[in-house]
Amino acid sequence: MRDRDDGDWLEFTAELLREPLTELPLDRVTVMLRETFGAAAVAAAELGRDGSSDGEIYPLDAALEGYREDMKDWGRLHGGDNPIARYFRATADVRPIQIADIPARFADGHVYGEGAALSKACGVPEQLCIPAGTQGARMLVVGRPEVFSADDLRLADRVWCVLSGLDRQARAYAAALRNASPSGRDVARSIRLTPRERAVLGLLAEGLTAGAIARRLDIAERTVHKHLERCYSKLGVADRLTAVLAAQRLGLVAA
Repeated sequence: MRDRDDGDWLEFTAELLREPLTELPLDRVTVMLRETFGAAAVAAAELGRDGSSDGEIYPLDAALEGYREDMKDWGRLHGGDNPIARYFRATADVRPIQIADIPARFADGHVYGEGAALSKACGVPEQLCIPAGTQGARMLVVGRPEVFSADDLRLADRVWCVLSGLDRQARAYAAALRNASPSGRDVARSIRLTPRERAVLGLLAEGLTAGAIARRLDIAERTVHKHLERCYSKLGVADRLTAVLAAQRLGLVAA
């Protein structure tokens, strides 16, 4: 039973874009995922190149029928053997997929049998993975008793696009902050540069074109131009060269 839909996610995204996020707020994102898909819990796992896995299960007080710590221990030791993780490593596919749709060749019954039994004991035998992060290394795994429907999967695709955009925005804003001086942060507040505008300005200073910035942030090029127009207005300039020079002089970006 869904409690959230596309409209809720649009409102949620708009709220987050107004905040100075430097990383995805997993506590809030996982609440939305649980409410959207009627899930008992969501695991946020980081996959290492060596097949290792590290992460957390949300909510932090989810008992999972008393098997929470067992599930976390299994994930640390064998998370890379989950069929979803093996599928992503082998195919480089970064779109949402549920475990029920993973081809059999990616499920090692001997290795994953214990994990499947544990998931069932936790009450989350069905799992939907939504990759989050530009490199596909972070997986948000939504767990519940029922198989996910075709409508669920279509919604998951849309949610995945939203989360990918938020992750790119957070990374770009974090980079902009790293390259700004302490005085530049005060200037940004005084002229009311938004996190998205600072991210765009930082990428502009790196020499990226509007098209390249759009691809980096996963937004439309016309949206980039609108952000740039607002940056020019707030900086009192008329073009990208003087915008970059002004931003460097004010300490908003590295010189």
